[in-house]
Amino acid sequence: MNVFLPEDLAAIVRQQLETGRFASSAEVIRHALEALAYEEEVLALEREDDPAKLADLRRAWAEGIASGDGGVLDAEAIIAEARARHLAAG
Repeated sequence: MNVFLPEDLAAIVRQQLETGRFASSAEVIRHALEALAYEEEVLALEREDDPAKLADLRRAWAEGIASGDGGVLDAEAIIAEARARHLAAG
């Protein structure tokens, strides 16, 4: 998927890359979309007026952020490990 960003948003992506927090523009965009999804879920829970669910979501989000970056995943290595487990299981 290709996405066109206006210059002001492209500048934000570049700034995030320069910090070293993200390894690629795709990671920056993925993080931004995850934050948007979280925001939408919070708004939905606020409309439901369920403080317990909202508190649980905020706690889970904070734990996820505190756990740090998951890093770059090697799809080939993951597939190879899954195949090896499958073969070992018989």
